[in-house]
Amino acid sequence: MASTVGTSDRLPELASGARRAVLRLDPTERPRLIVPGTGGPHPLVQGLLGPMAMVLMRTYYLAVTDRSVFVLRGPRSTGEPEEALAVVPLEQAGALVAKVAHGRRRSRVWLRLPQAKRPVRMEVWFTSRPQLDAFLARL
Repeated sequence: MASTVGTSDRLPELASGARRAVLRLDPTERPRLIVPGTGGPHPLVQGLLGPMAMVLMRTYYLAVTDRSVFVLRGPRSTGEPEEALAVVPLEQAGALVAKVAHGRRRSRVWLRLPQAKRPVRMEVWFTSRPQLDAFLARL
């Protein structure tokens, strides 16, 4: 089933998958806030590639617990997180966000990940904007 992160009716399903992934990684954590988003090629490149760009798209999740922030990623086709890119203690999570650009339809968050040479772009659709604002306020 194709994942459309911008659709509000899929948000509970996406958040549930991210919560399960966090609990698989660390059963002692309690996910409190999930921010789903997408990432992949630049939007102009996506336009040039058309439907083929879907293969390159990824679903990202910022999962905030009482102690940590988990950055999870998975293929857009399933919407289920398959790997943890970073686990950052909550008191150091402010360094995770390099830049934020709010827009009407989608906001962009650039994340500094330890293994990435440059910040990773994550797009958060307007339906997840309240979760993004709560995440940023928590930092």
